[in-house]
Amino acid sequence: MAQVVVENVYKSYQSDGATPSNRKRIEKGEKPNPPHLREITASPDFEETSKSQRTKSAPVSVLRDINFTVEDGEFLVLVGPSGCGKSTLLRLIAGLEVLTGGNIWVGDRLVNALPPKARDIAMVFQNYALYPHLNIYDNIAFGLRRTNHLSVNSKQLSVAHTIDNLLVGITRSFPKGLRYRSPKEKSIGDRVRYVAGLLQIESLLNRLPKELSGGQKQRVALGRAIARNPQVFLMDEPLSNLDAKLRTQTRAQIVKLQRQLGTTTVYVTHDQTEAMTMGDRIAVMNGGQIQQIAAPLEIYQQPVNRFVAEFIGSPPMNFLPVELQDSLTLVHPQFRLNLPPSWQQYLNNYGQRSLWLGIRPQHLHLGTEAETNILVTVDLVEALGSETYVFVHLTANPNTTLTVSLTPDRAIAVGDSIWLSIELDNIHLFAVDSGRSIIYP
Repeated sequence: MAQVVVENVYKSYQSDGATPSNRKRIEKGEKPNPPHLREITASPDFEETSKSQRTKSAPVSVLRDINFTVEDGEFLVLVGPSGCGKSTLLRLIAGLEVLTGGNIWVGDRLVNALPPKARDIAMVFQNYALYPHLNIYDNIAFGLRRTNHLSVNSKQLSVAHTIDNLLVGITRSFPKGLRYRSPKEKSIGDRVRYVAGLLQIESLLNRLPKELSGGQKQRVALGRAIARNPQVFLMDEPLSNLDAKLRTQTRAQIVKLQRQLGTTTVYVTHDQTEAMTMGDRIAVMNGGQIQQIAAPLEIYQQPVNRFVAEFIGSPPMNFLPVELQDSLTLVHPQFRLNLPPSWQQYLNNYGQRSLWLGIRPQHLHLGTEAETNILVTVDLVEALGSETYVFVHLTANPNTTLTVSLTPDRAIAVGDSIWLSIELDNIHLFAVDSGRSIIYP
């Protein structure tokens, strides 16, 4: 197993070259000009066109200043909205994309220039990527056979080894008792059966992928990665194609297997529930940058900015604009809060009056009429059995909405007016301009 170090990584792409002349060609159903002819053929002035083309082909930054270390045996989850760059980062570690800048280390090796096959990394994709014409045994064994083949220079192969490979290939489709099995093939068979036992898919080894359910296919994809015994696992949203119940079961199985194998793992997801329940640490990404990297509960309880606070947690955190009055008093048109003295040092350092007050749905409670409480009107009630989500708007400002998580013992109907109290020990305060928590300026 190995540590993974991502150091000052940048990734950018050139624009697609959709210049005016090419757009017209595409609209007519014609092929666009090749890159070396784009726009040059549209103008006799080469210098002017080159300048224009350079402007239009400015690189698009996808990842910026990415730095983190995944310790040996750690399970790190990259989480963020679609398009934030998390899958691109995973592909950079795997070697499927080329770095624009920075370094990636796997163990003590700098892998920037190494091809994917030389990085000793196994990747599990979102769409399983199984070979449809191979049965499950051969799907799991494929990488092992390929690795063994590549590990020996063809010029140095002995005659015996060449004959072994030839006989294995010729007899692979024969009935099981008539197949020739070289020592390496026997070793591969032992490894495949061991992995199948781990994943409880021994009975599926003779089936084709089309004969499996989605959960079974995902276990086969995991088995193919595990069989190689790599230094690092990379997983790109492997559960997104599964239904809710199966996703929960497979999620627990992946965590159990990772703990059992102790393999360093980087897992990508957009589902914050997966991130919270699976990772030793979570790296929250947005806009091509890491916003915060920490243990799950630390990120939940101490978000560094408004984006992290809103993204992590279901339902998401509520936000209300407030003004700081005096040294410890927050004022809103509908309520006033007197903060505990522990906030004094942070408010003094902040130095501004306007703030965002953040409060999670479970830290709002039914209260009575009071200056410190909020009068709201109920818009929607979602009864889930163990808890009830109530969606409300401020009675004096219908455009301001809140979500409240309540116990199911109180009957609340749409249209009711209720008072909500705020747990002062669980509030968060964020800067209006930057969105940063005032605790982490």
